Amino acid sequence: MKSLSIKIVSTLTVLLLMVGLCTMVAFAEETVHLRAGTWDTAEGAHWIRVAFDKFEEQHPEIEIELQAMPAGYDDRIITGIAADNPPDIFMWWNYPKLVALGGLEPLDDLGINFDNLSATLNLYNSVDGKIYGVAKDFTTRVIWYNKKIFDEAGVPYPTNDWTWDEFRAIAKQLTNKEKNIFGFHIAPDSYDWQGYVWSNRGDLVDAAGTTMEGYLNSPETIEAIKFLTDLYLVDKVSPSPAAASAMGGDYEMLTAGRVAMIDSGMWLLGYCKAREIDPALFGTVMSPCPEGKKRVSVLHTCGWSLATASKHKEEAIKVLKFIADEGGKTMAEAGWAFPTNLAVAKEYGLLDDSITNTFFDALDSCTVTPCYARTVDWWEKFDTYIAKAFDAILLEKSTVEEALNEAIRESEAALER
Repeated sequence: MKSLSIKIVSTLTVLLLMVGLCTMVAFAEETVHLRAGTWDTAEGAHWIRVAFDKFEEQHPEIEIELQAMPAGYDDRIITGIAADNPPDIFMWWNYPKLVALGGLEPLDDLGINFDNLSATLNLYNSVDGKIYGVAKDFTTRVIWYNKKIFDEAGVPYPTNDWTWDEFRAIAKQLTNKEKNIFGFHIAPDSYDWQGYVWSNRGDLVDAAGTTMEGYLNSPETIEAIKFLTDLYLVDKVSPSPAAASAMGGDYEMLTAGRVAMIDSGMWLLGYCKAREIDPALFGTVMSPCPEGKKRVSVLHTCGWSLATASKHKEEAIKVLKFIADEGGKTMAEAGWAFPTNLAVAKEYGLLDDSITNTFFDALDSCTVTPCYARTVDWWEKFDTYIAKAFDAILLEKSTVEEALNEAIRESEAALER
């Protein structure tokens, strides 16, 4: 009897193990594995993971593998699309490039609630009227200023209605050669300063992204770029690019009291947090505007996109719906990025905070489609030559007009190749 009992128990044990194994296999077969690509690493990727964990709690049948690819991200995504094996969803920003390659799925008719998100963000994540990205987060560009430098110079803090002339006068007042303090630092990247051109009713390229002729060399654009470069060449209120680099760049110069004002996004908040610097030492104000004209601001944003080649689109769409509904709440809780849902921004007091409210106020003035979103050739056949022209102006190798016309000639030649 004892031997029979042992056999019965053993048989039952084997059966139970087999049932458990079958259940595990069935569960593994039912679980869908999605890949999500990001260029973020460290803390940025951590908070994306936290948001995805929330999704997985609601959808245990879907597992998301977060693939952080900071090195060569764009090329790796494009290579993945060419090989028909990209991540199912991934962060993206240069939509014309991938739309032209047929690599992105339009998202408008997939049941995603884009009404939760800022209309401005939806527009910037679109191409030809179709949305290709669920906005992840954003920052507009504002003027950050060091309150201590203003106070010591006896200069009142600026207000959102200031003009170019007022800005220039203030930058001069704040520049102190004896103390090696500069009033402002000119951003060298055209993406950073293009808002000044737009505010003066100029542009860098036509709406279709086919030529800079008549745009980059228009009187309005020439005037705007002359205004910017004169801050360095004539007024001497900005350090040279080499000097700025030697001093550690924008954030180091501002927080160390070496420059009174910079034009930048919300990233200074993260810089201060990492170094335990009180952000209340600084203020924000919208960029100055030419007298009698309407300000146009620059927006930095990106979205989560759906790969056309995804083998699990139904599940990927569920993730995108979650991202839209969540509206950047996880990122806001962490203080890592601004939420894309204005109701969330209000909930966390970002619309009432004296520093962060400026970024949200500036959203309404982000009304011009950025140049890179008008053509797949922007970086190679337009921006390269604009950057070269800007350098030539600062080095006094060419006048503004000469440098911009040369940029157009070089761009036209590149477009013909």
